[in-house]
Amino acid sequence: MSPRALILTPLLVSLALACGGGGEKATKDSASAKPATTAAPPKTTSSAATKTDEMPPVTVDDLGPFINGQRANLKEQDGPAKLKKVIGDLPIKGKEVPLVILKKAKIPDVLAVVKELGAAGAPSVKIKVGEGRGDLPKEFSVVPQAKLADKPPACAVVAMVSKNLATDVWAITGGTGKRHVKGFAGPDLSNTGETLKKAIKKCDSKVAFFSADESLDWELAHMIGGAILANDEEKKLTTLVLLDEAPVPGRPVKGF
Repeated sequence: MSPRALILTPLLVSLALACGGGGEKATKDSASAKPATTAAPPKTTSSAATKTDEMPPVTVDDLGPFINGQRANLKEQDGPAKLKKVIGDLPIKGKEVPLVILKKAKIPDVLAVVKELGAAGAPSVKIKVGEGRGDLPKEFSVVPQAKLADKPPACAVVAMVSKNLATDVWAITGGTGKRHVKGFAGPDLSNTGETLKKAIKKCDSKVAFFSADESLDWELAHMIGGAILANDEEKKLTTLVLLDEAPVPGRPVKGF
């Protein structure tokens, strides 16, 4: 080997080692520069999207049904369908549903809500009002007409408040009843109460029916329903039915 080759060989070996070591270091530095990855957190189900078994507020006010935060205006074309949908989504499960009604709520709105609750499986509806007469119950349970299991006796009592605030009491199958004209400040519930006492006592029935003219506010229907219960001296009535629609006094009630 020439003297020049002896000089170049160690130099080339040194350069090769230097290049190799530098590449390894670059690889290590590049790897350490990559961001660390972490496992994605487990997905959680939103509580708002989770269907709960707790009954949401069910109310009727002067603007109409307001259920689970949703307004169903029955005067609009899609109002009845929306009411059916909103009530159908409630966790009723065959249990009584509490219904809060403001006294100025319109009777057709209340009738529609109670009817749909029955269709959705509610055996009864506990109606509550915030204020009312001190001698009448502020809350009581009603049965939707369609949920009445047995045919009532022919003498079963029906009571209602008419458009002119007169009260009528008669039998479910029709016939001569008793009318009391409007009192000084509204329906004459004193004389109506006496009529109810006699009619309820005379009839061997555990069910009674009530309604009011659909042009009136709910407070008047609530009065006559409460008057039936307040004048049941023997406490034999176990079922109070809110009729699907206001009947005609003295005539047979539709559906019976």
